[in-house]
Amino acid sequence: MRGPFKLTGMFATAYKFVSFEKSKSFGILTAIVISIYLIGVELGMFFYLSDLIRGIIRNANPDCSQIFVVKKQTTNINQLSPFDTRWVNQLRSMEGVDDTHGFVAANVSLKFPNGKDAAAMIIGSDYPVMAAGPHAGQILSGSMHHFPFPGIISADFYDNKTFGYTTEQGTNLEINGKTATIGIITKKARGFSTPLLYSTTSKARYYSGLPDYMISGIVVTVNDPSKIEPVISHINQMAPDLKAWRSDKLGITSIVNVMTANNMGMSFATLIVFGIISGFFIIGLTMYSATYDRLKDYGTLKAIGASSRYVTRLVVAQSVIYAAIGFSISLVLLLITKIGMAKAGLIIALTPPFLLFLFMTTLLISVGSSYFSIRKLKKVEPSSVFR
Repeated sequence: MRGPFKLTGMFATAYKFVSFEKSKSFGILTAIVISIYLIGVELGMFFYLSDLIRGIIRNANPDCSQIFVVKKQTTNINQLSPFDTRWVNQLRSMEGVDDTHGFVAANVSLKFPNGKDAAAMIIGSDYPVMAAGPHAGQILSGSMHHFPFPGIISADFYDNKTFGYTTEQGTNLEINGKTATIGIITKKARGFSTPLLYSTTSKARYYSGLPDYMISGIVVTVNDPSKIEPVISHINQMAPDLKAWRSDKLGITSIVNVMTANNMGMSFATLIVFGIISGFFIIGLTMYSATYDRLKDYGTLKAIGASSRYVTRLVVAQSVIYAAIGFSISLVLLLITKIGMAKAGLIIALTPPFLLFLFMTTLLISVGSSYFSIRKLKKVEPSSVFR
């Protein structure tokens, strides 16, 4: 396109069209902001809950937790059944296995100095590896070297509201009627159904009452990635009552199990789809109304030489402008929401891939909604400007 219709000037022209209909532009932007904000919050909460559901796996030492071995019927890492501890040594002798680490996970009852009770899960693994977690990057105060001290356990910073008591280093409490001390504060070492307390294997047995000949799971270390699948296959053949999982696959299976059992997945999906569809039609109809009000202007463009392709690009340019402005406003609202939720312990991670997805969704909704306007403008004749 030549003359006044160069591509470089298209967005300037589109912006003039956008700013002319201020009331309708405000309606379009409002629809975009509400839709993207709703989608962003729902997806953020979904990812947050997903991280909690697979928290036991994510909190494990990443250097040695390539495979998890649990009871065969287990499809949710938060619901572990004990089995014979002798499997730790038997699996260690397998070809391709570099090391094995048994761990204990059991539900316990807590009692704080203010008299309040709370439920929790205590997880114990052997020091200094601490294969079941937490890993060093999750330590907020204290040190990994404090774990072997008598009575020392960890508690997470974000679980204070769940406990109904502010825990800190040196806080004394009772676990199943036995005295313990919080010597390590973690951050984001959390679980889904109950708060997680970490300790050594012996202390986890002591507080939970799990006998020495039982464990809740085995963390299997396989340093060579090419050997992970063969090792999993071998374990599943050799131990028919157990099941070996890749860590990431067990995490995903746990998420699917919990989301389907509680219909949470359907709830999130319904709200996200509703946000997309409602935004699409509200934006589309408002944009169509704005286009209809300016049919003569579009007819004038065609009368002075603008092609139908140029007019289509002009409408698309307007929708891109709406998308950029609407996404920017939504991002500000999401950042404010993120800060507010973080104070309550609800962590929404606005990662670059997540924000890119939201922006592409904004473009899809906004540009896709311009279809109604484009269809109308294709039927506009240049002579309409003289009527």
